[in-house]
Amino acid sequence: MRRTDAHIWGAARSFEDLARLTADWLEGSLVSHPNGHHDGPDRETGPLAPVLCEANRGGFLTEGSQPGELAELHGQPWHQRAFVSGFAGPGLAGVLGEVARQAGLVTRVYLPAGRPMLDGGAVDVTRWGERINTGVGHFLKPRAVRQIFLSCRADAVQDVVMAWQVTLVDPEWGRDDLLWPTVRRALAAHQELNQKEGAQ
Repeated sequence: MRRTDAHIWGAARSFEDLARLTADWLEGSLVSHPNGHHDGPDRETGPLAPVLCEANRGGFLTEGSQPGELAELHGQPWHQRAFVSGFAGPGLAGVLGEVARQAGLVTRVYLPAGRPMLDGGAVDVTRWGERINTGVGHFLKPRAVRQIFLSCRADAVQDVVMAWQVTLVDPEWGRDDLLWPTVRRALAAHQELNQKEGAQ
């Protein structure tokens, strides 16, 4: 990792700091991410950066994502399901899960101890020909969470370990216009709920 980026990530003291830095990395203010990405986000993440930044600054610390896509690779069909996964407090995790379910998305929401709120287990998100390449949505154990934020302060990473884990997946291969507006609706609904509670 670039030395200046390593210093910035190493200074993060909380879940909120790590989410803010993830947004900065998505926007290009930081080149490196502790999870081994040292040249910025993947190219396919570029168009998703605005909504992912909103998510991180809204309290949903994103850990992985991809757009929906129907393409061809080496003469075989390459299909992707749009997904986003990450960490959130219980209030936002609940809103994300509920709004996503209402929209027809597949959800995986885990409490910190690993117990799923409803369904659990991985969901297939990439397919090459007839072969499934990638699944997401399984519970990440504390050791795996710490691997995502290598060299970050232990207290900040422990905040992430103790957060709820949320994965949202569009069940339709290739579709890319349902998940992201749904994430924005959930963020707005959570913000509105917080404002109402603050006004009481």
